[in-house]
Amino acid sequence: MLSTGVKHILLASLFFSIINALVKYYSHIPAIEIVFFRSLVTLILSYSVIWQKKIKIFNEHFNLLFLRGLCGAIALSLYFYTIQVMPLATAVTVLYLAPVFTVLLSVFLVKESPNPKQWPFIIAGFLGAGLMKSFDPNTSFVHFIMGMTAALFAGLAYNFIRLLKDRAHHQLIIFFFPLITIPVCLPFLVPVWVTPNLSDLAGLILIGVFTQIAQVFMTKAYMAESASKISHFNYLTAVWALLTGIIFFDEMLSWISIAGMMIIIGSVIMSSRYAAIKVKAD
Repeated sequence: MLSTGVKHILLASLFFSIINALVKYYSHIPAIEIVFFRSLVTLILSYSVIWQKKIKIFNEHFNLLFLRGLCGAIALSLYFYTIQVMPLATAVTVLYLAPVFTVLLSVFLVKESPNPKQWPFIIAGFLGAGLMKSFDPNTSFVHFIMGMTAALFAGLAYNFIRLLKDRAHHQLIIFFFPLITIPVCLPFLVPVWVTPNLSDLAGLILIGVFTQIAQVFMTKAYMAESASKISHFNYLTAVWALLTGIIFFDEMLSWISIAGMMIIIGSVIMSSRYAAIKVKAD
């Protein structure tokens, strides 16, 4: 029987997979502009919920909310850019080292120590990422580092969500993401602005709507379960990205690159098993 947190993270992964495909499809629109429109839509949707529920926006947890929003903004901007310049499966898989960073950072930020038996699999996840990069001629080292940096900041963002558990309403956590992202985007947006046509605008709005749905499920998941127990389910998005890249974008990865992806997924699955054992013991 799947727990509530697992069900939420599975639904979040599904919607994030659709968003990834749309970002790739609209590659003629600068990534930072897609981030801006995505954030604008989610800001409006989030505020409507905040207003309806009469949730106070500024409170004693502002610093944590701000850091969650800032880390999310950096991660999202770098991630969308790598989706547009790297094979979709590679970009998604590199980002989904975020659960590994989440577990590592949770030791210091949330004081959630992983099961010692998880460490070999955490290391294997990074080795798998290195294997993907080494044998993927379509991915530059700079873009790979950008993807790793996105994963790092995503891991930070997830831990700030955990720190906000029982402190802030999940809708407020979601609201602060676009609230901080929009002003962060503006200085980089103006020089590269591309005026979208009606079709582009519809797609950009759809990305924002799907993001709102995905964010709700993801935030609830991380507030319901420990990071080490559910973060591995994010890797399902990498599998969908591989299939989407092949079917819709004519992207092919070498067998060694696919092996690297499988190592990452396998390492996190094994790591999650030991995480579940530790949680049960606790």
